[in-house]
Amino acid sequence: MIVDDEPIEASVLGEILTDQGFDVSIQNQPRKALDLAQKQSFDLIISDLKMPDMDGLELLQELRRIDPEVNVIIMTAYASVGTAVKAMRQGAFDYITKPFSKDEFLISVEHAIKTLEMVRQNQYLKTELGFGSGTTRIVGNTPAMRQLFQMISRVAQDDRATVLIEGETGTGKDLVARAIHELSPRRDTPFIIVNCAAIPEGLMESELFGHEKGAFTGAVTAKPGRFELADRGTLFLDEVVEMNLNMQSKLLRVLQTRQFERVGGQRTLQVNVRVIAATNKNLHEQVRAGQFREDLFYRLNVVPLILPPLRDRREDIPALVDYLLLKFQAEGKRLVQISPDALDALQNYNYPGNVRELENILERAIILSDGQTITTRELRLSDAASPHQTIEPPASSFKTAASQARDEAERALLKKTLEQTGWNRVQAAKILGIDYKTLRRKIRRYNLNLTRFRF
Repeated sequence: MIVDDEPIEASVLGEILTDQGFDVSIQNQPRKALDLAQKQSFDLIISDLKMPDMDGLELLQELRRIDPEVNVIIMTAYASVGTAVKAMRQGAFDYITKPFSKDEFLISVEHAIKTLEMVRQNQYLKTELGFGSGTTRIVGNTPAMRQLFQMISRVAQDDRATVLIEGETGTGKDLVARAIHELSPRRDTPFIIVNCAAIPEGLMESELFGHEKGAFTGAVTAKPGRFELADRGTLFLDEVVEMNLNMQSKLLRVLQTRQFERVGGQRTLQVNVRVIAATNKNLHEQVRAGQFREDLFYRLNVVPLILPPLRDRREDIPALVDYLLLKFQAEGKRLVQISPDALDALQNYNYPGNVRELENILERAIILSDGQTITTRELRLSDAASPHQTIEPPASSFKTAASQARDEAERALLKKTLEQTGWNRVQAAKILGIDYKTLRRKIRRYNLNLTRFRF
C-alpha cells in the first residue's frame, strides 16, 4: 500500500510497482489507510512523512499496533538525521529521501520484500515439517533409477510444469520433489512442503491460502498460506489424495489461474508457484471410485514420475547400505561394517516400507550391535516383517485367476506394440486388429503412458 497525500506522486510510484508485478493499493488519506490495514494485511506499506491530519511517523505507530510485523518505508523531502533515526527507532524498515531514482526506490522495496520472505520462511521451518541439511539423497544405479534421474533432470528445466510423483510409502517421493526444485531455475527460491495427510480437514484451506485477522475464532493476526510462502518457488503437496473433494476443487482453481483469496479476505492474490504433488495411491483408481476429481488429476498429471519400490531394484541395496552407514556416522553414530550374510539377508528382504524401512533397520542394528560389524542377529528382519508383511490371498476361483492372467497378458502386449511403433496409436491399432477408440480405452484402462516408458 502506498500512502501519500499527493495523488500524482502516489500514482507514479504505484505504476512502477505494478510494472514489477506487485499488487498495489493507493491511499491519499492516512485515516483511510488505517481503516484498510484493519481489514486486510499488506506485505509492505510505503508512506510519505508530511501529510495533513497525521504524519508518517504517527501512521507508522498505528500500523505497527495493527500488525507488529508489517514493513514500512518512510519517504520524505525534508531529510534530517534526527527524523531518520526516529523513524527507524519506531520500527520503520527504511527511510528514503526525495527526490529518489526509480532504481533507488525499487532496491528499497525489493530489500523489504526479501527480508519479509526470509522471516516467514524461518518461522515456517521452525514450526512445520521440512527438509534439513541431513536429508537422505537419492541412491541407485539400476536402469529404472537411471531413467528416473534423466526424467528428473528434464522435468526440472521446465519450472512451470506441474509434476505428479507416484510411489509406495518410503520410496523417496519427497527426495525426488526436492531434487526437481534444486535442479530448476527456482533453486534459490522457497521450497514449501504441505503434508496433506497431517493437516486436519477444517484447517486445510487456511493452511494453503492463509487467513485474514478475525476470519475465524483464534485468528488474532493475519497469516499467509503455503501458496504465498512458495511464491516464485515450489510447493510440494505430499499425499495430495488425502484432500477432500471440496478442497480439490479449490486447488484446481489455483492451478488453473494461479489466483486465490485468503480465508476471510476479499482481495484476490496472484502467485507464481511450481506445484509438485505426490501420492502413494493409484489416482486412476481413486478417480474411478469417485474419491478424486478427474479434472484435477489431469491438471496434476502433466508430467508423471513413477518411483520403483525397493524390491524391484535389489541391485541398489548394497550401495544404499554403504551410503546410509556413512550418513549415520556423519550424524554421530558409530562407523560399522555389515557382514556378507547380513547383506544377503537385506537383499532378500521384501521391504514393505521401502528405503525408509531399510534406513530404520540399519539404524536399529547399529544401536543393538556390540562390535564393529552388523550381523543377521542385529538386523532382526523377522521382527521388522511381522507388522507389515501380509500373505496374498489365493484367487477366489479359476475364473478370477484366468481373468487376471488375461489382463496382464493384454497389458504386456499393448505396451510392447506401442513401444515397437514409437507410440503411433493408429499403427498399433492396425497391428493389434482393434479400432482406434478401443486402443485408447485400453491405454486408459491399463494406465499406459508414453512418459512412463520413454525417457
